[in-house]
Amino acid sequence: MNKYRMCIIPPYPLENVQLLKDRVIFPYACFCLFGTSLQIVTQSTGDYPYLSYLDGADLISLPQQGSHMENAIRYLSEHKEEIDLLFLFGARGEYIDLALTYKSLRPDGIIYLKLDTNIDWANALPLYHKPFADFLQSCDIISCETRRLQSFLYKKWRRPVEYIPNGVYYPLYPEAAGVRFEDKENIILTVGRIGTFQKNSLLLLYAFALTFVELKEPWELVMVGSVTPEFQADYDDFCKRFPLLAPHIHLPGNITDKKVLYQYYKRAKIFALSSRAEGGSPNVFSEAAIFGCTVVTTEVDAAPDMTDNGRVGRISVGTEDFDAFAKELTALCQNPVYLAHNFEAMRTYIKEFFDYERLADRLRILVDLQMQKRRPS
Repeated sequence: MNKYRMCIIPPYPLENVQLLKDRVIFPYACFCLFGTSLQIVTQSTGDYPYLSYLDGADLISLPQQGSHMENAIRYLSEHKEEIDLLFLFGARGEYIDLALTYKSLRPDGIIYLKLDTNIDWANALPLYHKPFADFLQSCDIISCETRRLQSFLYKKWRRPVEYIPNGVYYPLYPEAAGVRFEDKENIILTVGRIGTFQKNSLLLLYAFALTFVELKEPWELVMVGSVTPEFQADYDDFCKRFPLLAPHIHLPGNITDKKVLYQYYKRAKIFALSSRAEGGSPNVFSEAAIFGCTVVTTEVDAAPDMTDNGRVGRISVGTEDFDAFAKELTALCQNPVYLAHNFEAMRTYIKEFFDYERLADRLRILVDLQMQKRRPS
């Protein structure tokens, strides 16, 4: 098996929490499978305690003076011989000079671009701007996170775009191995930046209210994550208007201790995603799925992939319909037999199609093929 020296350069400085998200975890899985080294190159934004989960990876701190990308280009120029495979995250203009510099210095090197986008954003990319078009052309392997986007891009770009969804790296989740449906509770869980426009948290809040009055048994709604001041005000007003529901809705805030967060996944039966849009497939879906949570989601691009077209989850029509989302929530809460059966079905599905070790093996083959093209015949 060929081995490669790998490097991640994000488009902007990484925060600690991003070390355990797709932009780092997938390259890390690749490093564990077919790498000899992995450099994470970024301007520091503080401490990185999550680096302890990434055994063998090196975090390279760029100078704080000057822009992140200018310093990254300088680092890449000085260390080009140490980088065989360059990971880029997002089809962003910030990468234009970086990618073209790398290709000029290491024409034998490989650039892998993980798009992390949805159809709307992809449709707005400046494809006719020559520097941006040259940047895309310099990327040897491009992948997207949803089948829907893959089909769209193939028709629009007329070039291969791989399907590599945001998955899960199982060695980081030993707690998931022993989870049992019998230990789960009547909890609907969501995890994210509560109250942002993208996450559409009010939809979930009011859909839960509509669901709650239909149920014979009480359920709890747990909304984990940082809370915007606007949503906090809406939530406080909601609790005043519906005092009987207030004790059943919980905002535990941002949880950085992964072991504490995983306890919520272990206890929840349903994971709810009420987003207006996602930049690919959300990382929290994969985490919820390995703990056997049944997913209910709005019609984001990744919805068919997350639910296997509705087999192991539910898709609510649109992204603004409170009644439709409540209907799907109610149907799940009232069907304990389905939830129990789907506990194993979801875990089997995620293991088969979203395991980062399997996805890394697919990328390894693509990288090897690119390397073969560079060898003289």
